[in-house]
Amino acid sequence: MDAHVESHRTLGYALKRLQQTLRARMDAALAPFELTAPQYAVLALLAAQPGISNAELARRSFVTAPTMIRIVTGLETAGLLARNPHEDGGRTQPARLTDAGEQRLRAAAPSVQALEEVLLQAAEQAPPELILDWLNTAADRLVANRPRLAVSGPG
Repeated sequence: MDAHVESHRTLGYALKRLQQTLRARMDAALAPFELTAPQYAVLALLAAQPGISNAELARRSFVTAPTMIRIVTGLETAGLLARNPHEDGGRTQPARLTDAGEQRLRAAAPSVQALEEVLLQAAEQAPPELILDWLNTAADRLVANRPRLAVSGPG
Protein backbone atom coordinates (compact mmCIF):
# COMPACT_ATOMS: atom_id res chain seq x y z
CA MET A 1 0.00 0.00 0.00
CA ASP A 2 1.24 3.47 -0.81
CA ALA A 3 2.32 5.59 2.12
CA HIS A 4 0.33 8.47 0.66
CA VAL A 5 -3.37 7.91 0.03
CA GLU A 6 -5.38 10.27 -2.10
CA SER A 7 -8.20 10.95 0.34
CA HIS A 8 -10.71 11.77 -2.37
CA ARG A 9 -10.19 8.24 -3.76
CA THR A 10 -11.09 6.38 -0.55
CA LEU A 11 -14.43 4.88 0.44
CA GLY A 12 -14.33 6.54 3.85
CA TYR A 13 -13.87 9.98 2.34
CA ALA A 14 -16.61 9.39 -0.23
CA LEU A 15 -19.05 8.14 2.42
CA LYS A 16 -18.30 11.06 4.76
CA ARG A 17 -18.66 13.54 1.90
CA LEU A 18 -22.03 12.00 1.00
CA GLN A 19 -23.16 12.06 4.63
CA GLN A 20 -22.13 15.70 5.11
CA THR A 21 -23.76 16.76 1.83
CA LEU A 22 -26.96 14.86 2.58
CA ARG A 23 -27.16 16.37 6.08
CA ALA A 24 -26.70 19.89 4.73
CA ARG A 25 -29.33 19.33 2.02
CA MET A 26 -31.76 17.79 4.53
CA ASP A 27 -31.34 20.69 6.93
CA ALA A 28 -31.96 23.13 4.08
CA ALA A 29 -35.01 21.18 2.86
CA LEU A 30 -36.43 20.95 6.38
CA ALA A 31 -35.80 24.59 7.35
CA PRO A 32 -39.17 25.79 5.97
CA PHE A 33 -40.80 23.28 8.34
CA GLU A 34 -38.69 24.57 11.27
CA LEU A 35 -37.00 21.18 11.62
CA THR A 36 -33.46 19.85 11.47
CA ALA A 37 -32.48 16.42 10.18
CA PRO A 38 -32.15 14.96 13.72
CA GLN A 39 -35.53 16.40 14.71
CA TYR A 40 -37.12 14.93 11.60
CA ALA A 41 -35.52 11.57 12.40
CA VAL A 42 -37.05 11.62 15.89
CA LEU A 43 -40.50 12.48 14.53
CA ALA A 44 -40.25 9.70 11.93
CA LEU A 45 -39.04 7.17 14.51
CA LEU A 46 -41.85 8.09 16.92
CA ALA A 47 -44.41 7.83 14.13
CA ALA A 48 -43.21 4.30 13.42
CA GLN A 49 -42.74 3.30 17.06
CA PRO A 50 -44.59 5.47 19.61
CA GLY A 51 -43.12 5.27 23.10
CA ILE A 52 -39.62 4.28 21.94
CA SER A 53 -37.05 5.13 24.62
CA ASN A 54 -34.76 8.15 24.43
CA ALA A 55 -31.78 5.78 24.45
CA GLU A 56 -33.13 3.95 21.41
CA LEU A 57 -33.98 7.23 19.69
CA ALA A 58 -30.39 8.35 20.25
CA ARG A 59 -28.94 5.11 18.88
CA ARG A 60 -31.12 5.15 15.78
CA SER A 61 -30.47 8.87 15.18
CA PHE A 62 -26.70 8.57 15.67
CA VAL A 63 -26.54 11.15 18.44
CA THR A 64 -25.52 11.00 22.09
CA ALA A 65 -28.05 10.59 24.89
CA PRO A 66 -27.61 14.19 26.13
CA THR A 67 -28.12 15.48 22.59
CA MET A 68 -31.29 13.40 22.28
CA ILE A 69 -32.63 14.84 25.51
CA ARG A 70 -32.16 18.35 24.05
CA ILE A 71 -33.86 17.32 20.77
CA VAL A 72 -36.83 15.70 22.53
CA THR A 73 -37.20 18.64 24.93
CA GLY A 74 -37.15 21.08 22.01
CA LEU A 75 -39.77 19.08 20.10
CA GLU A 76 -41.90 18.90 23.23
CA THR A 77 -41.61 22.67 23.76
CA ALA A 78 -42.63 23.18 20.12
CA GLY A 79 -45.71 21.04 20.76
CA LEU A 80 -44.66 18.34 18.28
CA LEU A 81 -44.42 15.53 20.82
CA ALA A 82 -45.71 14.78 24.28
CA ARG A 83 -44.17 12.71 27.06
CA ASN A 84 -46.14 10.92 29.73
CA PRO A 85 -44.78 9.37 32.91
CA HIS A 86 -44.37 5.59 32.58
CA GLU A 87 -47.03 3.47 34.28
CA ASP A 88 -44.47 1.75 36.52
CA GLY A 89 -43.51 5.07 38.10
CA GLY A 90 -39.95 4.92 36.74
CA ARG A 91 -37.99 7.81 35.30
CA THR A 92 -38.75 7.00 31.68
CA GLN A 93 -41.26 9.20 29.91
CA PRO A 94 -42.41 7.52 26.69
CA ALA A 95 -42.91 10.06 23.92
CA ARG A 96 -45.55 10.15 21.22
CA LEU A 97 -46.28 12.54 18.41
CA THR A 98 -48.94 15.16 18.94
CA ASP A 99 -51.39 15.98 16.16
CA ALA A 100 -49.14 18.96 15.32
CA GLY A 101 -46.13 16.63 15.20
CA GLU A 102 -47.90 14.25 12.85
CA GLN A 103 -48.93 17.15 10.61
CA ARG A 104 -45.39 18.59 10.56
CA LEU A 105 -43.90 15.18 9.75
CA ARG A 106 -46.42 14.63 6.95
CA ALA A 107 -45.69 18.08 5.52
CA ALA A 108 -41.90 17.64 5.65
CA ALA A 109 -41.75 14.03 4.41
CA PRO A 110 -41.97 14.86 0.67
CA SER A 111 -38.88 17.09 0.96
CA VAL A 112 -36.89 14.27 2.52
CA GLN A 113 -38.27 11.77 0.01
CA ALA A 114 -37.12 14.05 -2.82
CA LEU A 115 -33.55 13.83 -1.51
CA GLU A 116 -33.89 10.05 -1.25
CA GLU A 117 -34.95 10.01 -4.91
CA VAL A 118 -31.79 11.94 -5.84
CA LEU A 119 -29.73 9.26 -4.09
CA LEU A 120 -31.63 6.50 -5.87
CA GLN A 121 -31.10 8.20 -9.24
CA ALA A 122 -27.39 8.35 -8.51
CA ALA A 123 -27.48 4.59 -8.02
CA GLU A 124 -28.87 3.86 -11.48
CA GLN A 125 -25.98 1.52 -12.30
CA ALA A 126 -26.68 -0.78 -9.36
CA PRO A 127 -29.92 -1.82 -7.72
CA PRO A 128 -30.54 0.23 -4.54
CA GLU A 129 -31.00 -3.01 -2.58
CA LEU A 130 -27.47 -4.06 -3.53
CA ILE A 131 -26.04 -0.73 -2.37
CA LEU A 132 -28.01 -0.83 0.89
CA ASP A 133 -26.90 -4.40 1.53
CA TRP A 134 -23.27 -3.46 0.88
CA LEU A 135 -23.43 -0.40 3.16
CA ASN A 136 -25.05 -2.39 5.98
CA THR A 137 -22.66 -5.32 5.57
CA ALA A 138 -19.66 -2.98 5.58
CA ALA A 139 -20.89 -1.30 8.79
CA ASP A 140 -21.57 -4.69 10.41
CA ARG A 141 -18.09 -5.93 9.52
CA LEU A 142 -16.45 -2.82 10.95
CA VAL A 143 -18.37 -3.31 14.19
CA ALA A 144 -17.53 -7.03 14.32
CA ASN A 145 -13.84 -6.40 13.65
CA ARG A 146 -13.45 -3.51 16.07
CA PRO A 147 -11.13 -5.33 18.51
CA ARG A 148 -8.95 -6.68 15.70
CA LEU A 149 -8.47 -3.33 13.97
CA ALA A 150 -5.39 -1.96 15.65
CA VAL A 151 -4.17 1.51 14.90
CA SER A 152 -0.54 2.23 15.42
CA GLY A 153 0.74 5.74 15.62
CA PRO A 154 3.96 7.14 14.22
CA GLY A 155 6.80 5.62 15.74
